[in-house]
Amino acid sequence: MTAVTLPRMAWSILCFSLLAWTVSNLDQSLFGYAIPGIATEFHVGLETIGLILAVSFASAAVLVIFAGLAADRYGRRYTLAVVLAASALFVGLHGFATTPMRLLVLRSLAFGIAAGVAPITSVYVAEAAPARHRGLWMGILQCGYPLGWFIASLIAAPLLASYSWRSIFMIGFAVIPLALLIAWQLPESGRFARVAATRAPTRSSGLDYSILRSLYQGQYRRRSIACTVLFFAFGCAYAGTAFYFPAYFVAARGYTPAEAAALVGSSNGIAVFGYLLAAIVGEYLWNRRNTYALWCVIGAIALLGLMWVPSTHTADLVFFALTAAFFYGSNAVVGTLLTELYPTSMRATAFAVCGSAPLSIGFAFFPTVVPLVVASIGWQRAFSIAIVPLLLLSALAALWLPKVQSGDDVPDR
Repeated sequence: MTAVTLPRMAWSILCFSLLAWTVSNLDQSLFGYAIPGIATEFHVGLETIGLILAVSFASAAVLVIFAGLAADRYGRRYTLAVVLAASALFVGLHGFATTPMRLLVLRSLAFGIAAGVAPITSVYVAEAAPARHRGLWMGILQCGYPLGWFIASLIAAPLLASYSWRSIFMIGFAVIPLALLIAWQLPESGRFARVAATRAPTRSSGLDYSILRSLYQGQYRRRSIACTVLFFAFGCAYAGTAFYFPAYFVAARGYTPAEAAALVGSSNGIAVFGYLLAAIVGEYLWNRRNTYALWCVIGAIALLGLMWVPSTHTADLVFFALTAAFFYGSNAVVGTLLTELYPTSMRATAFAVCGSAPLSIGFAFFPTVVPLVVASIGWQRAFSIAIVPLLLLSALAALWLPKVQSGDDVPDR
C-alpha cells in the first residue's frame, strides 16, 4: 500500500463513519421529536413513553454486544453496513404503527440494532486515525450526535407543523441506500485486517465469547469496571434528559411541538463547538480522562442554569446550547479514551460491553424513573435532583481510569 493511498483510506473511513453516525442519530432522534404527537394520538402519558424507551434501551444493551463481537470477528465494514440498514428499516416502519405495542416492538428493534453503530464507528475511526490526532478525529466523529439531532429538527419541525408525527419517520427509509454504499465503497480497517491475518486457524466461524471473560480479568478488570460505572451513570443522565427535552419545553415552557423541536435542534447545532473543543483540549492541552470529568461538571452546572435561570426564548436557547455542548459534548472525548484502553483484537467488544451496553442499561432504567419524579416534584426539581448527581458520579468514575497519554498509538496485540 502506498503512502498516498493510506491517508485517502483513513479519510474515507472518517467521512463515512461520521455520515453513518450522523444519520443513525438523526433516525433515533425522531422518536424524541414525535413524543408529544404519539402521546396525544394514543392517549398515553409519559409513563407509557418511558416504558417504550426503557424496553428499547434494554434491547440495545443486549444487541450491541453481538454487534461488537461481530465487528471483532467479521470486520468493521460489513457489520456497520448491516447494522445501519436494519435499524433504518425499522425506524421507517414506526410511521405505520397502529398501537403502542407495535410501536414498542419497532422502537426496540430500531434502537437495539442501531446501538451497534457507536462501537463500530468509534473503533473504525480510532484504528484509522493518525495517533497524534486521534482525539480530534474522534471528536469530529462524535459531532454526528448533535448534527443528527440538528438536521432531524430541520426536517421534523416543518413536517410536524403540517402533518402528523408519522411523517417524520419516513426519513428512515432514505438511510438504507447509504448503508449499501458503505458496504460497497468503504475500506476495511487496516489494523483489524492485520490482526485477523495473524489469528490462529479455527474450525469455528462463530463469535469469540472468550473475550467477554477477559474484559473483567487481570489487567483489564479495573478499567472495565470503571468504564461500566462511567457509562451507566452517564446513560442514566442522558436518557433522563435528551429524549424528554422536547416534552419539557412543551409542558414546562409553553412551546408548541414544532417550536420545541426547532429549539432543541438549533441548540444541538450550536453545541457542535463544545464537542470540538473537548476533542482539542483532550488531545493537545490535557489528557482525555480529566477533560471528560471537567466537561461533566460544567455540563451539570449548565443544566442547573437551564432549569432555574431562563425566562425568555433566547435564554432557553443559550442555556440549552451550553448544556448540550458540555453535558453531551463530553462524548467527544470519552469514546477515544475507551478505545485506547484495549487492544485491537477485543476493542469493538470492549467498547460494546463496557461502554455501549451499560449506557443502554442506563437508558433502559432512567426513562421510567424520570416521569415518576416529574409527576411528583415537577420538571425543574426532577432534572436538578435526579440528573446532576449522576453526571458527577460519571466524572468520578472517569478519574479511576488509567491516565493514557494523548497521542500514544493504540495497541494491536
